[in-house]
Amino acid sequence: MNMKEIEVLVPGIYSSIQDMGRPGYRAFGIPVSGAMDQVSPALGNSMLGNNVNAATLEMTFSGAKLLFHASASLAICGADMNPTVNNQPIGMNKVENVNAGDILAFGRAKMGCRTYVCIKNGFNVKKQYRSSSTYFPAGLGLPLLKKGMKLYFDDASHGQVPSFSRIKPPSFLFKSTKIEVTPGPEYHLLGKELLSCNFQISADSNRMGYRLAGPGNHAHSESILTSTVMPGTIQLPPAGNPVVLMRDCQTTGGYPRVLQVTEMGINILAQKRPGDEISFVMV
Repeated sequence: MNMKEIEVLVPGIYSSIQDMGRPGYRAFGIPVSGAMDQVSPALGNSMLGNNVNAATLEMTFSGAKLLFHASASLAICGADMNPTVNNQPIGMNKVENVNAGDILAFGRAKMGCRTYVCIKNGFNVKKQYRSSSTYFPAGLGLPLLKKGMKLYFDDASHGQVPSFSRIKPPSFLFKSTKIEVTPGPEYHLLGKELLSCNFQISADSNRMGYRLAGPGNHAHSESILTSTVMPGTIQLPPAGNPVVLMRDCQTTGGYPRVLQVTEMGINILAQKRPGDEISFVMV
């Protein structure tokens, strides 16, 4: 295997290596993790002929600057962060080829907040519990990107990928404000009340969970035994502000689980910024 190298010149904001996560270990307290928006890296990997689970680079709000020490084929999907190679704009949602010595750089996201860099054959990161995804609190995967770090990829493709294909990403991923949900185990307590409200994404949101703020008083005194939660579970703490659990969420919780966001709903939420307005719709 002929390993090639990429040097991190600027790390960007909360940039990490992610694949489709590590399902099957929640019974041991290990979160699923994985790409927050799983549609975008799946599209990029597909254009490159990769396995959909190939490791990609996820960047949030503002992107990295990377120096390639070998040629490579890339596909950049998700939020448009104005990607450039050697200060010249390149396309989103299509295969782009770079050469040794090229610098790939990103700015701030125009719409949405997460961008994915897919590379032919995926980034080479040791799998832990069958996944290369970074889960920073437990030290799984690579740490968050930092200046001077080296990323590696396998040059087994024997040449660059022809850049004929281009895809049009689904616009609803960035524009939709309706988040589809199903009833949670404690829906009967307070879940229905949340369906008639508009909420804003709080600044106090991250890969573990999105805190929501909205009108009305949803404070309550209901309690449950600590029970299973999963990505997409909407918990309602006593103060009444819902929390949508995201990819890095814990495996159990003690707040009522009033709604459950669908898989596509999680992908849409993953591209929302603090201050964006959403509402829930039952399916």
